Formats: sequence, structure tokens, C-alpha cells
Amino acid sequence: MTIQLNENMTSKNKENEGITYAQFGFQSAAKSNSHPDAVEGYLNKVYARFLEEQRLDEQGIKDRVAKLRAEVQQEKAQKQSILAEINTGKRAKDDKEKEIEAIELEKIDIKKGDNESGDTIPFVIGSFITLLLTLYLFVFYSSSGYSAFYGVKPGNLGFINPNVFSDAGSKGGGVIALIILFPVIFLGLGFLIHDSLEKNKKLAREKKPKQFWFIAILLILTFIADAFIGYKISEGVHANNFNAGLTEELWKFNMIFSDINFYLVLILGFVVYVIWGFLLNYSLSHPYLKTESEKVKLMLENLSNRIMEKRNDLSNIIAKLHKLDSDLVTLSNKVEEKEKDIIGYENGVIPVNVSELKGFIGEFMGGWQNFTFGNFSNSKATELVEIAIKNQATWLHNKIESLNTETK
Repeated sequence: MTIQLNENMTSKNKENEGITYAQFGFQSAAKSNSHPDAVEGYLNKVYARFLEEQRLDEQGIKDRVAKLRAEVQQEKAQKQSILAEINTGKRAKDDKEKEIEAIELEKIDIKKGDNESGDTIPFVIGSFITLLLTLYLFVFYSSSGYSAFYGVKPGNLGFINPNVFSDAGSKGGGVIALIILFPVIFLGLGFLIHDSLEKNKKLAREKKPKQFWFIAILLILTFIADAFIGYKISEGVHANNFNAGLTEELWKFNMIFSDINFYLVLILGFVVYVIWGFLLNYSLSHPYLKTESEKVKLMLENLSNRIMEKRNDLSNIIAKLHKLDSDLVTLSNKVEEKEKDIIGYENGVIPVNVSELKGFIGEFMGGWQNFTFGNFSNSKATELVEIAIKNQATWLHNKIESLNTETK
């Protein structure tokens, strides 16, 4: 904001010279007896004095212009530096966004790789066979278990009894429960074998030695159970043949080694059981049925942490860019104002510092209020001061508006 000097403003106000603005406000209130309507006239004198104090001689104007030019050059250099920082920040922002996008794609690839499998057809076939073998083993161990516990019915082989459930039903509910639950023992042993194989896979991933002793114990127990069932069935079939007169020889233990029924039980029971156990492990360990592995979870967690760090960095970059933009606008305004001031000084137009003017007006009104409160009752002084402050605010608003109009 600037104002042109004229002849009326070149002479100093002798009346106000040598006293502070607060003292001038006190004296002005005393002369006008704190009349609020007199405030405007005295404020015009304050403004005139303010302009006189702002006036410089020829050398002072040259020094002020030189100082302003130096500040403008410095601030322009700061602007260029900020512009360079903004460009660098924008590139860093783009790079950080690309890094986040790349990590997001990496997460997608890991999830996809963990769930994908090219063994779809083998998995379906293996699962189907596993299901059928489960049903087969259930029927096999139901029949063979019934024959081992309750004897072989004449006319059948023992390990396959088509009427096992009806025969068990004739003996009571407990026998039915036993025949239904007995195969579960072998299915449970098979599941334990699957669990042991999975633990060995985990040990292999951790580069630790595998442990097969538990699997060996499970297989030995199953083999002994099948051998016992096979022995009882072979003995029962031989007894039926002896009772039917098909053989005259009583059963002896060493006959087990030449009895085909014994070997059939081992082949149709234990061997099929081992095959079923490995197929069960294949099916249950397939990626289609597995949740995310611990390794994949850890990798995804690490990637998520990296993304969070990158996003924090991105937020800091964006915040810095906003601050740089704000600083750039502030510097641009400063440069613009100072360039206007330079033009004003060179053409005899004195810039008006509105903030400084408001400060001097505040000092003046402080002195005015000191006299008013010191010479009137509190209620009367408050009333006079309130009106005076309103008049002062109106005067200051009009003065600033007039300055804005003059600079346009």
C-alpha cells in the first residue's frame, strides 16, 4: 500500500513532535474532554505524523531501494531453490507411488503362487481314489474285524462278508457299534501317518533331519493288527473246512505261512492301507486344501510393513510439497510487494506499512483510554471508550480501503 507525497505532507507537525503516540492520545483526550466524535480528527493527525516519519531523504531512498532490490534477488533465489525442491519432491512422490504399486503386485503374485497349482487333474483323480479306498477300507475292516472277533461264517472267505451288518444286528447294538467303529482305528492311524509326513516336510523346509520312527511304529502296529486278523480268519476258514470234512488235519500255527487267506488279508488290507495313507497325504497336503503357509504369511506381513513404511514416506513427501507450495506463494507475494515498493520509492510514492500503522493507532487509543478512565466514572468512561473505539475502527477500515483503492 502506497501514498503519493504532496506539499501538505512535507512539513512536520510541530505540535506532535517529540512525544510518543500514547502521550499524544492522552493529550488529545484531554483537549477534547474524551469526546468520541473528536477521535477521527486526531487520528488524521496520527496518520500525517506516521507518513512524515516514513519519509526518507534522497540518500535514504536510494539505500532503501538498494536494500529492497537485494532482498528481492535473495527471495527470487529462494524461489528457484523451492521450485527445484518441488520438482525433486514430485519425482520422489512418483517413484514412491511406483514402489508401492510394485510391492502390491508382488503381494498379489505371492498369493496367486501360493494358491495356484497345475496338478488339478491329478488332484481330482487322487482325491476320488482316496474317497473310494476310504469306503473300501471301511467295508474291509468291518467284515474282517467281525470275522476275527465272532468267527468266520461258513460259506464265505471271512475278510469279505456281504451280510456283516445284518449278522452284527442279530447279535445286538453293541456289535453293530463295534463293527462301525472298528475301521475308524485304522483310518485314524492313517491320518497320523499323514500328519507325520507333513511334519517331516516342515523339518525339511527348516533344513532339519527328518524323523521316520513314528511312521515306522504306526506301520508296524497296523501290520501286526492285519496279521492278527489274517491269522484269525485263516484259522476260522480252516475250522469250517474241517467241520465240513474238506480236510482231516487240525489247525496248526505253521499252517499260516501256506494259507492263501492270510496273504490275501495282508495284501487287501495292509498294502491297500499303505497306498491309501500316501494318497490321503497327497490329497490333504494339496494347495487347494491348505491355508497360507507360515512362510507365505511372513512374506506377506513383511511386504505389508514395507508398504506401510512407503506410505508414511509418501505422506511426508506430500506434506513437504504442500509446505513448499505455501512457501513459494508467500515468497511470490513478498517479491511482488517489494517490487511495488521499489517502483513507489523511485516515483516518490511512499509505501504504507499497514501493520505498523495499526500499532501506532493502538498506542494512540491506549493513551486516549488512560485519560478517559482516569477522569470519568467507570460506567461513563466505559461508554465513552466504547464509542471512541467504534469510531477508530470505522476510521481505520476506511483508511485501509482508500489505500487499497489508490494502489489499484
